[in-house]
Amino acid sequence: MSAGRIVRKETEGIFKATGANTDGRFEFMILDVGYRFGPPLHVHDVQEDTFYVLDGVLTAQIDEEIVELEKGDFASAPPGVAHTFTNASQNQIARMVNVMTPGIGFDHYITAAMSGADQAEMERLAKEYGVTIVGPTLAEKLGLD
Repeated sequence: MSAGRIVRKETEGIFKATGANTDGRFEFMILDVGYRFGPPLHVHDVQEDTFYVLDGVLTAQIDEEIVELEKGDFASAPPGVAHTFTNASQNQIARMVNVMTPGIGFDHYITAAMSGADQAEMERLAKEYGVTIVGPTLAEKLGLD
């Protein structure tokens, strides 16, 4: 087992820790969520996905329940439970911590998605990282324009 880690300043990008530098224990992101931003409704085969709101309001769907999470609130979706999130406020950024356990290298999937990878690449990565899309984005479901 490796020694613990201390990070004194922010690293590049949204990932503060990945499975590669936590011996596969977890992945840790800080994400600013703009209006309507968020992934399609999806499930993870092996990862628990936890969201903690630092600022603003994050609208999350866990299974069939849709909730507004405010500063200090958190929600968690175990493996196999459909989930997504969005920011339904046009006037404020929502800032959140996202922790995924175990750390399986999901940063590669997120990086590809955020850089506009084509559909074939996203399908390949989804299979590799155990992600199944099961519905639309929450912004679409809520009819946000």
